[in-house]
Amino acid sequence: MHVSQLSLRDFRNYQRLDLEVAPGISLLYGPNAAGKTSVLEALFYLATTRSPRISADRELVRWDAAGEAGVTPFARVAAEVLRDAGKVRLEVIVQRRADEDGQLTNTSQKLVRINKRPARAIDLVGQLRVVLFTPADLTLVDGPPVERRRYLDITLSQLDPHYVRTLAQYQKIVQQRNSLLRAWRERRRPQRGVDDELAYWDQELSAAGGYLLAERLRAVAELNVIVGPLFCAISGEDSPLLIEYRASMALDGAHDSGGLAQRIAQELRATRRDELARGQTLIGPHRDDLGFTVAGIDLGRYGSRGQQRSVTLALKLGEADLMRQRSDDAPVLLLDDMLSELDARRRTHLLEAIRRPAQQTLLSATDLSDFGAEFLGAITRLRVEGGQVYPG
Repeated sequence: MHVSQLSLRDFRNYQRLDLEVAPGISLLYGPNAAGKTSVLEALFYLATTRSPRISADRELVRWDAAGEAGVTPFARVAAEVLRDAGKVRLEVIVQRRADEDGQLTNTSQKLVRINKRPARAIDLVGQLRVVLFTPADLTLVDGPPVERRRYLDITLSQLDPHYVRTLAQYQKIVQQRNSLLRAWRERRRPQRGVDDELAYWDQELSAAGGYLLAERLRAVAELNVIVGPLFCAISGEDSPLLIEYRASMALDGAHDSGGLAQRIAQELRATRRDELARGQTLIGPHRDDLGFTVAGIDLGRYGSRGQQRSVTLALKLGEADLMRQRSDDAPVLLLDDMLSELDARRRTHLLEAIRRPAQQTLLSATDLSDFGAEFLGAITRLRVEGGQVYPG
């Protein structure tokens, strides 16, 4: 899988960009704020419908973009992707909304096209598979649990259309269920027939949660086979990395979606009083976490910065290998200024990992000094300045 062409209109600091992308390794280099990261962000956005940098899509629209003929400002991202299954054209338009007086609001709408046909945003996920490395990913090990859940969810959503749809459904169920629990806690709703009112939501949450949990457990088992030796090679340590799935409830040996759904249903009944007191759903995939241990030591709590960097690198390379194994097609690697965060050993291993056959990689750097002459001679170099991309 690789991107052959990328087109941007009023996206971030790009007024217009039409870029032919080489199938191998391409290095985007230039000063800070030139637009290097925005190219990687655009590809990640096409793959996942989300930006890794901001939560409000309206911020993707170039700040001084002007509307035309009554049309509010909009950003457009489009790409042609070559896959084993054939070529596909992906396009997303993010348009600012205006109020009745024509003043821009803080909202936007998203329009998606696949092969020039309108589509839902959820249908875009998985059409292009990417793995993104950023300096912020170095907090994956010791940061909040939501980051580790997102790591699994982004990987599995790109691999399995049913997973991304079930995840969206599950999140809506939790939101609705929490709304009911808060209403009871705040006495805005009489606490009569609580079990009957929650019966439907409990059933839906258990079914969807059981599937998500089973797929996550399966992925963690596969990742452990991959990242164990990767971590040893990257860090130089003898003991392999072990990923531990830390569920918000006792699994009691259940691993299939049906058995896990039953366990969730049992725990929902057991935690009913606590949930009513706290006004939130206390168990389920949205409360789970991952732990990373080496020789029994929890690296999230006691690991050195070097160990945590090795874990992050192993996890990201493991994510790419898992996608390759599951789909028989390599994802596109996006490396945003990663080499500046790594020492010589980890840098060497990363550069070796990206020089694989049929692997497209786009990486960014502020200059060329981190790379050897042999590496630079074998790749495509793209100079980025002021929202423009130039060869060489």
